[in-house]
Amino acid sequence: MASDSKPPPQTIRGIAKAAGVSTATVSRVINAPNTVKPSTREAVLKVINENDYINDGMARALAGGRTKTIGVAIPTITNSIYASSTQAIQRLCQTAGYAVILVVSDFDPVRERELIRRLVERRVDGIILTGADHDPGLHRVLERHNIPYVVTWRVEAEAAVPCVAFDNYAAGRLAMDHLLDLGHRRIGLICGESGVNDRALQRRKAYCDALADRGIAVDTALIHERAFEFADGYEAAGAILSTPPRASAIFAANDIQAVGAMAACRGAGLSVPGDISIIGFDDLPIAQFSAPRLTTVRVPAADMGRIAAERLLALVDGKPVEGSHILPVDLIVRDSTAPIPT
Repeated sequence: MASDSKPPPQTIRGIAKAAGVSTATVSRVINAPNTVKPSTREAVLKVINENDYINDGMARALAGGRTKTIGVAIPTITNSIYASSTQAIQRLCQTAGYAVILVVSDFDPVRERELIRRLVERRVDGIILTGADHDPGLHRVLERHNIPYVVTWRVEAEAAVPCVAFDNYAAGRLAMDHLLDLGHRRIGLICGESGVNDRALQRRKAYCDALADRGIAVDTALIHERAFEFADGYEAAGAILSTPPRASAIFAANDIQAVGAMAACRGAGLSVPGDISIIGFDDLPIAQFSAPRLTTVRVPAADMGRIAAERLLALVDGKPVEGSHILPVDLIVRDSTAPIPT
């Protein structure tokens, strides 16, 4: 990314000059904002935000310039797939003598940027990000403050930063091709909200393209975007089953949604896979113990977290790191999918 031609003010004195106030006023805005007149406070905060200013008091107090902490930003803690990658990050960092600070954005880019700013204020030595959907100013904040970072779960083609991920689109095609090869043509889709989740968007695109490549029109009534909860999968599957003609298969782009969908099918008196096939995504532990056992796409969450942590710590140490590392995925065929009923 190209840097600004004029360095932004990165001291209280510089912020005060740019805002036309005293350094004492800037200090109060940062440390005791309620003591500052609202119009003045807003003017100072505007300058602070435009220049990505971070209070540097903690950094000056550090003799060695390292905090031995790593920040990790994930979109949710309700999806256990993120726990697997985060645990791998934590284990490797702990072994290397680093502590991990976890922040959760709830799929809100603006919230994520504010959380990242707080991590920068704590002077973490590096940050691991999830996905490619970020506030436009996030990368600038990290680069201006020389915070190394690594992106996981999605390769960012436009950002010259190390990425550790798998191909969500290819993984989605793997699931869809499995159902199509079994003879299914009317297939429902349950996925995350593609407007705020780039992984969900790629899986939805894979669904649409797989149908189009086989000459099958996409019926948007069979596409349902939901949160990653059992109840959401259950409700989405109910909507799919009530859309005639009834689908013979469902691609749930998350195992939790898939298990919820199986419950909805059983509740409707349908046999899985006798009457309807269901395939999931992630290969969470529950996939092996559901009834029937869930066919799914296994993603390398733990490997992704471990490799991302290795690369981030290398960056912290000033070592060169290659750009993108793409990990393979596997189709795990169990008992929830079968050829289309005749």
